[in-house]
Amino acid sequence: MIRFSLLLVALFAASVFADDLPAPSAWENQSGSMLYVDQVDAEGRFSGRYVNGAVGYSCQGIEYAVEGRIYDPLITFDVVWQAEAETCHTITSWTGQFDNDVIETEWSLVRTNEAGEFGRYDGVSRFERRE
Repeated sequence: MIRFSLLLVALFAASVFADDLPAPSAWENQSGSMLYVDQVDAEGRFSGRYVNGAVGYSCQGIEYAVEGRIYDPLITFDVVWQAEAETCHTITSWTGQFDNDVIETEWSLVRTNEAGEFGRYDGVSRFERRE
């Protein structure tokens, strides 16, 4: 009976995390980039699309796959900037906190250029729910 009760608690806790991040939903950051959450499973893993809208950067206006995890109130997601339309030899990871209609994150971007030189960049993003 104790094992069954623990299983129910674990299943309930996992579903609470997954229910907090709505799917489908759309989120926009201060640079005009869009995060689209298409699916969230019972363990809080989610998938969707990311469209870069930051002025002055390549790989704009193209949907890139995003994968992440919500562990309420914590959130993390990643984009590998590889698509048939354009590849930017870049990976970006966001980590932060989810609170209703706002996702506050710090991001880290790593990339290589045409000469094979490595670069790392960091910043912050605030996403607000649009749909």
